Amino acid sequence: MLFLHLFNGFNLSAVCEPLIFVGGTPLVHIISRACNPVGIFLMLSGYGLSYTYYRGKLSVNGQERRLLKLYIHYWLILLIFVSIGFFVKPSRYPGNLLDIIMNFTSLSSSYNSETWFLFPYALLSLTSIWIFKCIDKLGSVKSIIVSWILYMVSCYVISRYIAVNKSYTEWYTYILTYFNVLFSFVIGAVFHRQVEKGKSSIPFLYSHKVVTIMILLLLIVINCFISSAATAYIFEFSYLFLLLHLSFNGIAKRFLMSMGKQSMIMWLTHSFFCYHLFHDFIYGFKYPLAIYIVLIVISYVVSLPISYLSKAIIQQVPFLR
Repeated sequence: MLFLHLFNGFNLSAVCEPLIFVGGTPLVHIISRACNPVGIFLMLSGYGLSYTYYRGKLSVNGQERRLLKLYIHYWLILLIFVSIGFFVKPSRYPGNLLDIIMNFTSLSSSYNSETWFLFPYALLSLTSIWIFKCIDKLGSVKSIIVSWILYMVSCYVISRYIAVNKSYTEWYTYILTYFNVLFSFVIGAVFHRQVEKGKSSIPFLYSHKVVTIMILLLLIVINCFISSAATAYIFEFSYLFLLLHLSFNGIAKRFLMSMGKQSMIMWLTHSFFCYHLFHDFIYGFKYPLAIYIVLIVISYVVSLPISYLSKAIIQQVPFLR
């Protein structure tokens, strides 16, 4: 996600100094096309919640508590960065009372546009039980087809009308966005059902790691040049499926585990650094690799005290302990 948001702009040469170009396009921009964080996260969420549902442990009350913990992190981040923004960009932060209410509830992401995903994810989580019941009733194939149709229709309407008119806070936008994120969530849930049936892997890929890695790299290269909403879910699922056949140990495993634990806060904070408040500082490191490393380090370091404070607050709420 950090790589995507750093290098997916078309004016990269104006803000940094890419060293490698392909046909006049910075290589980092081409690679960013293969970054699909939202879809992958939704598939993992669909899988994880389906796993919980399958074992009879998923409930609306449980999801409410889980989401409240997430929103406590979100509210603390807003408090910190909007307070900083009041001094760094007073023309934008905190805005008027409506801005404060809409961002506090996550109905708007005008403070930090990269958090647009929070509210539709909350809706998915709250309605996940009924989504899984529909999958049980319709079956995997019909569920995929129905959610795919809703996804394609929502993609068309959002890209042709909502994005053009910037109608991001209209009531119908929330409905369309829900349908837009539903498809990847359903893919994850359906895949979990295949896992439960013992149909989740290909033995050949387990025993031929080099081939698996080569296929993965080939897909990433293809994705760099074929990148659209109509095909994104194919690559997203393929990445996850292939990675399931690989194992990570030692330093790589510890690094990924550390990043994973802080990934939510890094998602909610990184764009304050690279876009909204400290853009010139981050891109002041000039070269893409240096910029990327600096943003990772800063986002990770900042996430640690925020995580500590959020957990301390959660511990003070009896029904969240």
